Amino acid sequence: MLAELETGDPMAIQLKDITAVDNGAKFLNVDLHIHSYGASADVKDVTMTPQAIVESAIRQELSVIALTDHNSDANVAAAVEHARQYAGQLLVLPGVEVTTSHGHLLVYFAPEKIGDLGRFLAKLDLVGEKGAENTRTSKSMSDVIKEADTLGAICIAAHIDRDKTGFEMFAPGAPNWKRDIIQSVGLYGVECDDPANLGWYSAYDDPGSAGIERRKIYEGRSTRPGLEGRSQLAHIQGSDAHSMAQFETANPDKVWTRMKLTDLTWSAFKTALVDPDARVRATATIPKSVPRIRGMAVSGGFLNGEVIHFSNNLNCLIGGRGTGKSTAIRALAYAFGLFEGFCQFDNCPNTISVFCEDSNGIPYLFERAKGGDISVRAKEEGSITEVPANAFRVEYFGQGELAEIAKDPLNSPQLFQEFLDRHTTLADLVDKEVSLVNELRENSSQLVPLEASFAQLQSKRDALADVEKKLKIAEEGHLREIVGIQSKITSEKTIRTTIESVTQDYRTGLSLANFERNFDQLSATAGEVTGDPRSAKHLQEMKATLEATNALLKEEAKSINAKLSAKADELAKQTADLKANHIRLELDLASKIADLKTKGLAGNLSELEELLRQKASLGKEIAAVEQKQPELLTCREQRKQLSAQLADVRSEMTTRRKAQLTGINQNLAATINDYTVFVKYEDAGVIDEFFSFVQEKMTGSYFQDASAKVMCERITPFDLASWLLANDVDRIATASGISKEWAGQMVAKLRTWNTIFELEVLAKPPKPVIIVKTKTTPAKEIPVFQLSDGQRHTILLTIALLAESNIPLIIDQPEDDLDNAFIFSSIVATLRSVKEKRQVIVVTHNANIAVLGDAELILPMHRTDDYGQSVERGSIDKDATKLQVQNILEGGPEAFARRKVIYGH
Repeated sequence: MLAELETGDPMAIQLKDITAVDNGAKFLNVDLHIHSYGASADVKDVTMTPQAIVESAIRQELSVIALTDHNSDANVAAAVEHARQYAGQLLVLPGVEVTTSHGHLLVYFAPEKIGDLGRFLAKLDLVGEKGAENTRTSKSMSDVIKEADTLGAICIAAHIDRDKTGFEMFAPGAPNWKRDIIQSVGLYGVECDDPANLGWYSAYDDPGSAGIERRKIYEGRSTRPGLEGRSQLAHIQGSDAHSMAQFETANPDKVWTRMKLTDLTWSAFKTALVDPDARVRATATIPKSVPRIRGMAVSGGFLNGEVIHFSNNLNCLIGGRGTGKSTAIRALAYAFGLFEGFCQFDNCPNTISVFCEDSNGIPYLFERAKGGDISVRAKEEGSITEVPANAFRVEYFGQGELAEIAKDPLNSPQLFQEFLDRHTTLADLVDKEVSLVNELRENSSQLVPLEASFAQLQSKRDALADVEKKLKIAEEGHLREIVGIQSKITSEKTIRTTIESVTQDYRTGLSLANFERNFDQLSATAGEVTGDPRSAKHLQEMKATLEATNALLKEEAKSINAKLSAKADELAKQTADLKANHIRLELDLASKIADLKTKGLAGNLSELEELLRQKASLGKEIAAVEQKQPELLTCREQRKQLSAQLADVRSEMTTRRKAQLTGINQNLAATINDYTVFVKYEDAGVIDEFFSFVQEKMTGSYFQDASAKVMCERITPFDLASWLLANDVDRIATASGISKEWAGQMVAKLRTWNTIFELEVLAKPPKPVIIVKTKTTPAKEIPVFQLSDGQRHTILLTIALLAESNIPLIIDQPEDDLDNAFIFSSIVATLRSVKEKRQVIVVTHNANIAVLGDAELILPMHRTDDYGQSVERGSIDKDATKLQVQNILEGGPEAFARRKVIYGH
């Protein structure tokens, strides 16, 4: 699929150009436990011939297999011979499953020493026919291992967790013979049926009593002569197939093992088992697929023409200063939009193309020109579409970035929180939060003028009552008749004016658009869906229902508006008739007033007219406000619902953030030995935004920053908004820890609708803090800022490497501030364990990371004619790459040899 997602320019880089470049060592599928017809009596499937097994292995893309019949080598030679035609594609190991007095043992020989297998079986004094179910040797398993070891064979204890034949099941506990088996020099691994038991006989064994006993036996390997440097055991799974149906099972969870092999040879196979922690994985322990960066190509700039085909596992860029290793990783980050300032650098490429693939096999092509926008295309369901840049995510830490976060996490909680948020899924909640905050701000723009108007309503009513009182007095005097008529006309005019406003509203009509919903927009916001046919059917039905509802709303609005328009015509005629009558009445009244003026009453009439104008104006204003009461109530209810939704979203954010702490703290406990270190959330919260808001609003009041900080830690923005609205000075003072005088000033300055509504949307999430305690009794807490730079860096690097995330991790020089002892004991071990679960790309100057981390791809960078390029790329097993590593990271073979002599090795 990726091959079809190419650049449109025929001169541009294509995926095939990238995949043609060496990307180092690879993990290959192996099945080391297979039985065949005619050699194992319990195999009844006549199609399970050695030749058929080899052909099936080729079809299934197995790279190494072993025929391990019960106490028999009858079919081994035929399998090895048939596989010669697939040299370089399949390695067949001569093997046997021996029934010992302590269970079954898998034994493997080099293909070129197939004769030694027969000699080995001859030494076992087998009782019974070869291949028969009851055939066995009376020798102990440890003695059989010794016999095999003298002939150069490799042994693995078979299905140790299986009833009847697995020694962990039929003989629990720690008898001496079991210790002899596990601590045998010739034992390279154990096979388990149940994936849950793949940690047995390792440093990660179960915490129960049985696990503790196994761990003690296993730890004895480290002091056993002959096991120096290879005390770890490989933990494998094999099909133990007795039929072709078992061997070719359609179950995607194949009971296989993956091994990192530089070539298909006995030597490479043995090398993998010598270093199982880095080179051997049971397939059950690794994800079927992880997001990966396939490769990158650049043109222009310091790395002009450079093409990198990344390994799916651990990639290390090495080189001296100015060779382009950091430039390469920055170019990669720039293509993803994670290092925007890179375009200002002279060494930035003119164009960058990055090919990626997500865990579902969907390919992506990122393209970016220097100073330009990111172009991202994906191929899904047969079509190529433009997608957002965050459709494929990576985690990137530039040089010194982790150190900057580690500098003072206590006083930079927002920076630390952003770091933690890289390792959990919050994008959906962040989008909802932004949307809700925007809706609340839109709501406040409607609600503020409404609340302000209704806040003045009572004072307007009081003023109107005062005017009417004065008019009543005038009515009872000489101008009673005139005032009475004029006042009543004014009342009717107020009604008429209000009805005219209603008429206009009717003509404007109503809109039901607020209830319409766009399914496509909702789907785009939600993100990628499963693609399940049933889900698709239900989603399509929902879309149809929404579209039908939208059409219904439009039709109903049209019908209602037509009726409203008709009623508006009726009201217009009625108000016009009323207006004509008012003109008639006013003409009659004017005649009476003219008559009164001749009687010297003009002064009283001026006052009367002013009172009448005030009554008309106040009546109109009050009516206008009262008409908006439904709108006010609607806006208030909308705000209440939006605020509740925002609180729920932020609560879920906190829940997700706290949920990740279990894994983080377990990883810290397993990695850091000097102290007890853990991360927790404090309710004091991240107050940066709240604190800045209070500072700004209290400008000029001399309110102390220290007091503002204490207040922001003790209360939430929403609490403050509620108490301001209630004008509750005492509550603000008590809860905030400030004086009543300051609380009063705060109410005076902050008690506005705009301020209250802004406080209601301010966030104050719990604050992440790193707690460090000594391992003494009693434990003593140490402020995190008292730790060294390296110790703080270690904490963040542990979190980043061991996060519950499978997206590619890119780090420029993770070893900064760290000592070699810690790098070897913790960082290297971590890299070896995670590199099959997530792709890792690092720039490093440290040999421990590249060599002992067993990087699948090492990219030595050199500077030639003012350009950087990679040379002799490959794994450490490649001689040319090994020499480059020695020259760059060890100072050359001579320097390495001198140190070896000085150290006395």
